[in-house]
Amino acid sequence: MKSIPLFNDFINIFNENFSKFLTPFNLEPSIMNVGDLFTIKLFESILNHLDYNFKHSNERKLRYYVKQTRKQSLLTSFGYITINYTSYIDKETKKSFVPLRDILYLKPYQRLTNHAEYQLVKYAMDENMSQSAQHALRNTVVSRSTVSKKISRLDGSIQENITRVENQPDVLYIEMDEIHANLQKGGNKICPCAIVHEGYEEDFVKRKKLKNVRYFASAKLSYEELWNVIYDYVDKRYDINKFNTIFISGDGASGIKNYTDCFPEAKFVLDPFHYIRKHLRYIFKNDNNLKDTADDYIRNDLIDDFKTLVNFQIEKYPEQKDYMINHMNTIINNIEGIKNQHNPLYKCHCSMEGHVNQAFARYITSSPYGFSENGLENKLKLLVYHANKHELTIEDYYNLKYGNNSYQEIIINIKKLTNIKYNQKLTTNQASEYKINTTLPKFYSAKDNNQLKELTSMRQEIYVI
Repeated sequence: MKSIPLFNDFINIFNENFSKFLTPFNLEPSIMNVGDLFTIKLFESILNHLDYNFKHSNERKLRYYVKQTRKQSLLTSFGYITINYTSYIDKETKKSFVPLRDILYLKPYQRLTNHAEYQLVKYAMDENMSQSAQHALRNTVVSRSTVSKKISRLDGSIQENITRVENQPDVLYIEMDEIHANLQKGGNKICPCAIVHEGYEEDFVKRKKLKNVRYFASAKLSYEELWNVIYDYVDKRYDINKFNTIFISGDGASGIKNYTDCFPEAKFVLDPFHYIRKHLRYIFKNDNNLKDTADDYIRNDLIDDFKTLVNFQIEKYPEQKDYMINHMNTIINNIEGIKNQHNPLYKCHCSMEGHVNQAFARYITSSPYGFSENGLENKLKLLVYHANKHELTIEDYYNLKYGNNSYQEIIINIKKLTNIKYNQKLTTNQASEYKINTTLPKFYSAKDNNQLKELTSMRQEIYVI
């Protein structure tokens, strides 16, 4: 690849940007602009070099006819590039072949590079898709639908390593809830989600943190299927038979309580938040005396007295009768779960509501846009990776897009097509031609001015290998 013209491009870009009056306010943006423009020129030069080399290679001449060479624009993670894009016809099979498409591993008509797609998807793990569309790529804004489509088309998964714990805890906590999402085709999708942890890291601090938290969520799995996934994780990480107790907590929904096939010895705990704030508070409003009395009846199996108390409230609020009866039945059906709140081994009250809001709901439930079913599943998958502190790599993205173990196979195929050589040495005569002819900014001290001059002056011994 001819590297000398790149120096010409760099000097021209530098002179053009620095020919304007510089101030402390526009110096840094000017430097960034020079770097971005040069990066684009460098990428274009490398790809044009690969296209030219293959076109004039003996291998190509023996095997392929040239079909056409045209200009092609691609969106990269740092902006648009325009390159020569030569397509060929195989002399034997008559099939079309575009080497640059294989080198960049692009699908036909794909105009975003895979690294640009990776940046969009990675950014969407931390923020919503609208934010990713605006800020993930340098110097370029794409549409939210572009990000949504890239996420919805992911078809693979990431194989995360689950290490065996060295110190087996006595108690394990599993908390489960659900996420509500709007679908593009209409309707509301209920997605089960869960966390597994070992209780509080420290009991004495005010702001408590859970120990070894693991997140789970899916838009395609049922509650029963998600329980099987959770069991696989617990079985790989712990010795299930050595737990004194496994506590499972939630709002009492039937899917949440359907854990007995996986954890037959576990004890269910009705989430105190739902019990007090949702059920007792609805029936007895803000009357703390009635709520305390009702709670005492429940914990001492005085069900008839509890029903009498509810009927007293129904007489006061007859229009709420049906709702009050539903809340009453939910409480009665979860008496054991209410009693287990005071189990001496249950030292970590359910915090699932907060975790759902932090990890999922603010991206899913609060979104004004509807999701496709695949898009919702993949968005949850990315959020789970993020919540589990998995740093998404480019290898992960290739595996998500093309299937497991695709990255290594792709790399092997690309290496067969590329052979970039940087063998042009910068001579003394050539070095003297590369001069910055614009006025550089002046600083207050002579030392700073000398350092800037030294950085921007061309040394005679510089060369490119």
